[in-house]
Amino acid sequence: MLPWFQPEELFHSLFVLMRAGALLLALPLFGGPGVPPHVKIGLGALTALLLSPAVKPGPAVSNVGQLVVVVAQEVFVGLSMGFVVALTFYALQVAGHLMDVPIGFGMVNVLDPHFGGQIPILGQFYQTLATLIFFTINGHHAVLRALAASYELIPLGGAAWRGDLAAVIVAAVSGTFLLGVRIALPVIAATFLTDVALGIVSRAVPQINVFITGYPVKIAVGMLTLLVAMPVYVAVLGVVFGDGGEMMRWLWRFLSAH
Repeated sequence: MLPWFQPEELFHSLFVLMRAGALLLALPLFGGPGVPPHVKIGLGALTALLLSPAVKPGPAVSNVGQLVVVVAQEVFVGLSMGFVVALTFYALQVAGHLMDVPIGFGMVNVLDPHFGGQIPILGQFYQTLATLIFFTINGHHAVLRALAASYELIPLGGAAWRGDLAAVIVAAVSGTFLLGVRIALPVIAATFLTDVALGIVSRAVPQINVFITGYPVKIAVGMLTLLVAMPVYVAVLGVVFGDGGEMMRWLWRFLSAH
């Protein structure tokens, strides 16, 4: 064996890389189909290189079976953390669906390069806006801080499934729908009142075809509501991605449940 070759250091770097790489792979901003594979690998390797000196050594590995188990644990932790962070972006897709249907955009979808599928027009708009706010308020720094802290809360090879972990995941998923409803609520309320007004008009003036005139009216009301509520949306997204927002709260609860 070469004198400078240390298997323990190699395994240590490998374990750190597995968690960091899995986290970046699960994030829609870095792990989507639109990001080249060599960029993903480079970001994961660079993150692991910077974190390795500060991470406590993992368990000693004496055979292939132990190596596979520890690698699987680290990949599970990284993917789970990335999934929890991605839930905040999925909430914007939920909000887009809830807004597109009453406005009249429910049958129109656009291709999303991050998720590799089709999402509503307003969902794409909010996701682009959220991406800008995420980097503007240094949300990626918060994710990296959580990744560094995860090695203290969940040591290398120390991941374990506890009873309250499932409850944390269920709460995070349900919180995704709640957040989506909160974001879409102004548009839903405005279009509902528009439907009520159109119903009153159709009863008062039966000659007006509300099914034809209602679509442009609802689109105009929905877009005007979006324009008026835009400062509120920016403030809400800033809170969501902040240190005390939903993203970090779900992430810390997940890390504390192990």
